[in-house]
Amino acid sequence: MRKIHKLASIFTAALLTASFTIAAPAEDVIYRTLDEIRESGTINIGVFSDKNPFGYVDENGDYQGYDVYFANRIGEDLGVDIEFVPTEAANRVEYLETGKVDIILANFTVTEERAQKVDFALPYMNVALGVVSPDSRVIETLDELEPDDEVIVISGTTAETYLIENYPEITLQKYDTYANAKNALENGNAAAWANDNTEVIAYSLQNPGYTVGIPSLGSQDTIAPAVSKGNETLLNWINEEIKSLAEEEFFHKDYEETLADTYGLDYEESLVVEGGVPVAAADETEAEAADKTEAEAEKETGSEPWFQVEVNEEIPSPENDDNTITFGVVPTPHGEVAEAIEKKLSEAGWELDIVTYEDYVQPNNALEAGDLDANYFQHYPYLADFNEQNGTELSAVAAVHFEPLGIYSGKTGSLNEIQDGAVIAVPNDTTNEARALQLLEANGLIRLEEGVGLQATVLNIEENPYNIEILEMEAAQTPRVIDEVDFAVVNGNYAIDADIRDRLLANEDAASDAALTYANLIVVKAGEEESLKTKALTAAIISDDIRTFINETYDGAVVAVF
Repeated sequence: MRKIHKLASIFTAALLTASFTIAAPAEDVIYRTLDEIRESGTINIGVFSDKNPFGYVDENGDYQGYDVYFANRIGEDLGVDIEFVPTEAANRVEYLETGKVDIILANFTVTEERAQKVDFALPYMNVALGVVSPDSRVIETLDELEPDDEVIVISGTTAETYLIENYPEITLQKYDTYANAKNALENGNAAAWANDNTEVIAYSLQNPGYTVGIPSLGSQDTIAPAVSKGNETLLNWINEEIKSLAEEEFFHKDYEETLADTYGLDYEESLVVEGGVPVAAADETEAEAADKTEAEAEKETGSEPWFQVEVNEEIPSPENDDNTITFGVVPTPHGEVAEAIEKKLSEAGWELDIVTYEDYVQPNNALEAGDLDANYFQHYPYLADFNEQNGTELSAVAAVHFEPLGIYSGKTGSLNEIQDGAVIAVPNDTTNEARALQLLEANGLIRLEEGVGLQATVLNIEENPYNIEILEMEAAQTPRVIDEVDFAVVNGNYAIDADIRDRLLANEDAASDAALTYANLIVVKAGEEESLKTKALTAAIISDDIRTFINETYDGAVVAVF
C-alpha cells in the first residue's frame, strides 16, 4: 500500500521559487495589502533598535544596520516612506498578527512553528545558533556545562526553542531584550549566552573578553522577511524584489556597508544569500583538504566511479514483520522513480512508504532522526557539506541519476546561428554557473582558463569570440526568461517543469566531471549500508527497467548513471 506524505518545510537551494507558507490565516489577522500600503504612502517595518549591526539606533537617532539597509531599499522601490517600529524578538509574530507592522525585518529565522503564524518571504541571510562565554571559561560544547550552570537566551528566539527541545536538562535564564541578555552575561549571571551565531560572533568581536566557543549549533537556517499570514500581494512583491536585487548583488553591498566592519570579509559568502537561494558553505581550506584520505577525495571529486553499483535484479525479501521501507524523496524525478519501484518491492514482500518533501533540508534531518530508512534527492558535495555542518553521519550507497544542464534555444534557434553579442542566461549559484560555463566551452562558444574545472566563473573566460553577454540569474529563473535571450542554460528539473525539452540544443555528457560529481544518490544512516532494507531498495532502483524508465521518461533531462 502506498502512502505519500506531503510535508511543507523550509526551502531548497534549487526549489526556492515561492515563499514558505503552511497554514491558512486566522480570521483575526490584520494586514494591509500592497495597494493599501501604496495608497497610504507609508509602510511600517518592524526592526530591532538595539542589535548592532543588524538593527539599531545610532547617536543621531537614526536607524542603521543590515536589516535597515534592506528596509530602506524596500521603501525606495515601493515609492513610500518608512515608519520604523522597534520590536523585540518575542513581539515579532504579535506585531504582524495585530497589524502593528506590515513587514518584520528583525533577524527573523525561518522555522516551521513560526510559519504556522506568519508568511516568510525568500531568505536573505544564512544563520545557525552559536554560544558565547567569558574567556575565563570558554564553553566549547554543551556537555561542558555543570549541573548548576545556566545559559542565557532571549525569549521567543530559536535558541530558546532549540535548547528546550534538545537540552531540557539545561537551566535557561530568559530575557525579553537583547540589552538585558547582554547585561546578564557581563554581570556573570550565567555560564554562557546562546543566540543566533551572527549575533554572538558580533558581540564577541565588539566586546573583548568573550569568545564564541560554539560557532554553529543545530542545523543551518536562514533569515527572511515576514508578513502577516495571508498577505499574498505584499509577500509576492517582496519575493520578486529579492530576486531582482540579486542582479546587482544587493545583499553583498548591504553586507559590505553594514557588517564588514564587524565581521570582516571572510564571513561574507557564508552569510549572504542573494536571490533567495542559499549557497553551500565555502570550499574547504587547503589544510582540511590535505587531511582527507585519498578515497574521500576521489568520492568528492568524482574522479573514480565510486558510486556505480552493479545491476542486481534479485530483490531480497524481508525476514520478519518489519517490512516497511520509509523512503524520503523530492517530487521530480525522485518521487516518480520511487513510485515506479513500488510494485516490484511489493511483490518481494516490502511495503514502500514514500515521504515527499518540498525542500532539501528536512529529508536529511528526518533520516538522521530515524524517521526514514533512506532518502534520494542529493548529490555527494551536498551530502558531504551537510554532514560537516550538522555533525551527521549519513552515507551514500548508490548513484541513480544525473540531471544534466542543457543549452535551450531562445530567440535564436540553433547554436550554428549564434550572432555577435548574443545573450545567454546561466544559473548564478557557484556550482551550476561553473557547469554552465563548461557546457558553453564544450560547444565551442567560449574558452575557459585551463584547470578551473567546477570552480569556473565568468572571470575565468579566457576567449569569447562571439562577445557573448552572460546573464547570471537564480537557476529557477532561467527557463522563465528563455524568450527574452538567445539561449538559456537550464537545469534538467527546471526544464521538465517548464516543458521546454523540445528546445534542447546540447547538454552535459553523462561521463563529464559534473555527471560524476553531481549524480543523485540513495543515502542511508551510517551503519545501515548493508541492511536488508537498503539492499532491497537499491536492487529495486538499480535495475534495467528503472534505467529504461528514467531515460525514456525524461528525454535527456534526467539520465541514469548506472
